[in-house]
Amino acid sequence: MNTVGTVDELLRQREGAKRDPSALGKDDFLRLLITQLKYQDPISPVDDKEFIAQMAQFSSLEQMQNLNTNLSEMMLAQQKLSALGQAMQMIGKEVELFTKEGESLFGKVTGVQFRSGWPEIIVDGKLYDFTEVVAIREGVPSDPAV
Repeated sequence: MNTVGTVDELLRQREGAKRDPSALGKDDFLRLLITQLKYQDPISPVDDKEFIAQMAQFSSLEQMQNLNTNLSEMMLAQQKLSALGQAMQMIGKEVELFTKEGESLFGKVTGVQFRSGWPEIIVDGKLYDFTEVVAIREGVPSDPAV
């Protein structure tokens, strides 16, 4: 399972996804509330308790959306930290890579570098995306007699 790719794809989908026109958002809720107040019957105005309840619902909706955004950002930050830890553990180990260009190669990880907030490993002086790693092996000793 590639959790790094999954989160990245999820964020791209969320940013590019169109909002469902049948779903009401907080802006729609506020517009409805303002319209209700604007066109209320002056002889029988909206009960203050009802108005307070609607404002509380609006506030709750906004707080839930903020909480959802914050949790998504925390999850992404946790994924990046986890990926960094995994990438750092690869330093000095032999890895097998399957590159985005379809090339399969082996090499020793000599370092880790960040690009766009995600770790990339350095193998034979070249940067490779962390998600291109398909296998990790302990470093092979240079002298077979050891």
